[in-house]
Amino acid sequence: MPIALENERRAGLPVVKRTALNQTFHGAILLVEPRDRLRKDDATGALVPLLKLNGKPRQELVVTCLTLPRTTAPAGLGDDEHVPEPEEIVRLILKGKAFADWLTAKKELDRPVNVGDIVTQVTDRAQVYDANGNPSGAELTDQVAVNAVPRGRSIGIYGPITVRAPKEGSPWVAKAESAYHSLQEPIVAESSDLPPEPPDDDEPPF
Repeated sequence: MPIALENERRAGLPVVKRTALNQTFHGAILLVEPRDRLRKDDATGALVPLLKLNGKPRQELVVTCLTLPRTTAPAGLGDDEHVPEPEEIVRLILKGKAFADWLTAKKELDRPVNVGDIVTQVTDRAQVYDANGNPSGAELTDQVAVNAVPRGRSIGIYGPITVRAPKEGSPWVAKAESAYHSLQEPIVAESSDLPPEPPDDDEPPF
């Protein structure tokens, strides 16, 4: 059987947003993938790694999840934003303190993370940043104060993260495992998407 080396790219999965306080995301974990954080180079416009002071790339964690009921946090790509329905596959991207919170939660789990484990994040605080990316003022814990931050100021919204085993017998484990396997399947081009066959005299001799 032929071994495929090139598969079509999957459409990007929606990313969980943190746009206000008291937003909750519950997800059954499908994949956990660390990657380098990128920034746009001012001179070339190319994406380059964001470096720490020691010269090593900063990392972020992409946790692909099956959305669970009682989620109120929005998700989306670009301007398309909506509260994901249960069973919708989304990405929870953790960086900085959120990444550190994940590592703490994983330690408390006291075993490797499994498909179907439950991750929860509830936004409960916000931080305003100056033009250099440094914290400006104390953390905000009231939505009225968050809404009063002047437009143009950078603000990050955060919340604690927990990772736990699913309840015994939970049907969401089987749903998560099915979704995990679906993400492993390559996307094969439909025959209608393929270019027409060349004439016989143009075919390569192999």
